[in-house]
Amino acid sequence: MSGGVTSGLPDDYLHYPLRRQGMDHDRYPYRILPRTAPVTWPGGARVALWVAVPMGHFPMDMAMQPIPVPGGMERPYPSYWDYTQRDYGNRIGIYRLLKTLGARGLKATALMSAVLAQRYPVLMDDIAQAEWEVAAAGLDMGHLHHEGVPEAAERATVQEAVAILRGRFGAAVRGWHSPAYSESSRTLDLVAEAGLDYTTGWINDDMPYAMATAAGGITAMPLPHDLSDLRMLFQQNLATEDFCAAVLAAHTVLDAEAEATGGGRVLTLVLTPWLMGQPHRIRALGVMLDALLARGSLWPATGAEILDAWRAQG
Repeated sequence: MSGGVTSGLPDDYLHYPLRRQGMDHDRYPYRILPRTAPVTWPGGARVALWVAVPMGHFPMDMAMQPIPVPGGMERPYPSYWDYTQRDYGNRIGIYRLLKTLGARGLKATALMSAVLAQRYPVLMDDIAQAEWEVAAAGLDMGHLHHEGVPEAAERATVQEAVAILRGRFGAAVRGWHSPAYSESSRTLDLVAEAGLDYTTGWINDDMPYAMATAAGGITAMPLPHDLSDLRMLFQQNLATEDFCAAVLAAHTVLDAEAEATGGGRVLTLVLTPWLMGQPHRIRALGVMLDALLARGSLWPATGAEILDAWRAQG
């Protein structure tokens, strides 16, 4: 820019039709958590503990566009190195999580690539027997949602994913988690159109909140990326002990906020089977869970259970 004149850019570059005072979208009005009406959890618990387990299928031929998927293929096709490490989670790591959580009476929400229901029928039986919730996480990690996908194709992807999982788990499939948090401007509309109740893609709150779509209302559930094991263990290369300490530190703050305001909070624990299900990490997870549960005033719940308790007070 020289003398206040922009050069080298098309004339419409700085004209953004949705820019205005406010949020630049109509999905929800501006809100801040400290000034929202208090929400209470069953039994007067201060913190709801939501364990969310991403169960993704990473195709060996997945594209690197429009973004490289975190945890996706890092080597040229066919990368058995990448594929088998990720698939380790769906064959071995997940069973360590099932055992560790089950021993403590904890149920999780599986954020599941729909194709896994077709590829691993025995695992689906084990998930159902553990009484885990299942939420749709797209078809697989290679089918991302973005503006380059035609609306009809994106609608078909959402509906196929939901149909596959509901064909196995029925109407209990109520949530949506886009692969790699990917979304187009239409994704929320299509998810609501498919009859789902909540989504996890907007990582901007510690509590549920209402969102508007062209197909009616949907609820955003808090699924933090900054506190996830994918972020801390895989992307930041932190030690398992650092992850566990961060979870306990987050609980300390959320618990104190809940006690001060008289309203509950949600602590979401994101556990990826091919990361946290490794033998050198699973014991540390159990120790951390025991420490967390010993603090008291904790309500372990699935995403749908938290959603229902929150909506009942809305």
